[in-house]
Amino acid sequence: MTTLKFTERMAGHCVRFDQNLVPTKNREFQDLVEDGYREDFEFTLTIDIKDVESFIADPNCQATASGNIVSNIFKGSCEITDGVFNLFVRPSISQDLNTAKEMHYLLHFNDSAGQPNTFYGYKNIEKEDALESWQETTTLYFYIFRGHLQKSDFNNSRPTHVGMLFISVADFLKQLASFEASDNENLFESEAFLSFIKFFSKNLWEAHAPFFFGTTAERWNDHRYPVNTTLGVLQGTKELIPIDTEDNLTISLQRFKALDSQKVVLLVHGLAVSTDIFILPEINNLVNHLHQNGFTDVWSLDWRGSSRFVYNLAPHKFTLDHVAKYDIPAAVNYIRKTLGERVEINIICHCLGSVSVMSSIAAGYTTGVSKIVSNSVSLNPKTGTIAFLKLLIGPFLFQNIFGYPYISPQMPYFSGFRFGKWIYWISRIFRWECREPSCHMLSIMWGWGYPVAYKHENMHTTTHRRLHDLFGGTSFHYYRHIRKMISRGKSVSYSDNPKEVDYFEEMKSKKDVAILLTSGAENLIFPGSNKETYHRLKDHLPKIKYFELPGYGHQDVFMGKRAHLDYYPTLVRFLKTGDHLCK
Repeated sequence: MTTLKFTERMAGHCVRFDQNLVPTKNREFQDLVEDGYREDFEFTLTIDIKDVESFIADPNCQATASGNIVSNIFKGSCEITDGVFNLFVRPSISQDLNTAKEMHYLLHFNDSAGQPNTFYGYKNIEKEDALESWQETTTLYFYIFRGHLQKSDFNNSRPTHVGMLFISVADFLKQLASFEASDNENLFESEAFLSFIKFFSKNLWEAHAPFFFGTTAERWNDHRYPVNTTLGVLQGTKELIPIDTEDNLTISLQRFKALDSQKVVLLVHGLAVSTDIFILPEINNLVNHLHQNGFTDVWSLDWRGSSRFVYNLAPHKFTLDHVAKYDIPAAVNYIRKTLGERVEINIICHCLGSVSVMSSIAAGYTTGVSKIVSNSVSLNPKTGTIAFLKLLIGPFLFQNIFGYPYISPQMPYFSGFRFGKWIYWISRIFRWECREPSCHMLSIMWGWGYPVAYKHENMHTTTHRRLHDLFGGTSFHYYRHIRKMISRGKSVSYSDNPKEVDYFEEMKSKKDVAILLTSGAENLIFPGSNKETYHRLKDHLPKIKYFELPGYGHQDVFMGKRAHLDYYPTLVRFLKTGDHLCK
């Protein structure tokens, strides 16, 4: 076991924090320090790595930090009683979607009056930002809290001060000269020191090197949570149930049961996603919210368009007619067979899953549903002009000219330069809203916007970094069906053999089903679609209602970090009362 230690001095400024919004982004720290009454602040730390091999192998492995903090805020020099240092860990504080790695400092100290305090600071390394490497590795953003806290305590605490520290060139040279390794007196012959420098350089390369140069393996295997995990469901039992449809395809139901109930909710996702969007561990997800509000038996359908099924990555002739005729009835019938004919089934559905549910109800393939929440689009799909042009030429171009069997947000992670990676790089020429490859690919696959599927500010940082796990590929036939619906201005069957089914007209007679149509006000995939459906059906269906969520787009109503506050309560009110408005 070899040890390595070095001394680091950083100096800057600190300001008293008395605002409501705690800073989480670099720019917010900079604004606070520039605008507030600044006090000088510095620390001198000795970083002691007890086992270099373990420290390099495990990103969660910590080095000890000792030394002192000096500031007039604390009446002089304060000795650090307990300190830890993490190098190149996954981001946990920064809400900057482009942050690739962070360095963390957690220091406990007592001020001159003997009061305990905690210093927590981070340096953030942004993706593909090599020109800022010096600034990123020498700038520290920090908080001061009362008491000796751990990271898990920060969400329930407010900082008393915030600030920024910097390493000068002179201090950086002193830091390099301070390195000591236990395995060799000559530092440049020390394996511990050379391993540390190699590790440091490798992480900078992975963060800064353009994606084009191929850190593919690391990014492809960078899973924040296990793929398709159910860790996000906090209560009850979890059951995965395969179901065979009448047209000989296997789909699946997942059941999340906290308590037995004769009032169940069935969740239906959109195309190329899965049950995952309802059970994200990093947010207060929809399944947990339903459990907490009296809906203790929740089911989720992975229909044939789910990202979990590999047959979506091969050419096929499935349309939304197949989903409406086979998948939705199979799920509803299974629940009714399991729980009995008297069970009350309510459905919350999204995107093309919503089109399929509403079409299935309209055509009479699915019966006996009590209430339906349909998000984003249902029986009158609409897109913008540019998005429709993509629908006109995209399927033919990609399938017949380029020879791609499918398109996927995961394409930029594939090795080599041919299969799909070039699409991402063309997008990057024109789009700089973020540096997440999957985010760019989603905007290419759907609608038109920057980004198209959600508003960036609504997304949890972890969710944004999990996009390549949460969204999958799809072949192009579903696009053709949507194109026909948009051309006709309403939901109709893809085939007219033996007769075209007009789902929109058929729905006019379904007066017993309570329906809540919802949409984010800034939905860029199907803008205004559900509002139009509401206005065209409200004179025919006495139980239809419409709700529009300000500040949200298409996908973030379910996947957004504040959806449990802004959107889910509306769904619960409707499922309980048949109305979505507060009384």
